[in-house]
Amino acid sequence: MKFQCTITRRNDGRWFARHTSSDMGDIEVTADSREAAIEKMENELRYRIEMCPCTGRAFRNLEIEIVETR
Repeated sequence: MKFQCTITRRNDGRWFARHTSSDMGDIEVTADSREAAIEKMENELRYRIEMCPCTGRAFRNLEIEIVETR
């Protein structure tokens, strides 16, 4: 399953990642590094998918498509 996420480096040097969809709603995370922000986003997406009773299945192949923004 593929999720498109935007990632931006904020003025304070921290990284901000966001995913928005009708299935998952708005998900926003921040971290000190780009890699940490992507990892936090992946963990949050995985958590929400596993907790969602509507799917009834586990997603092992979670893929994040990163879109850099300014």
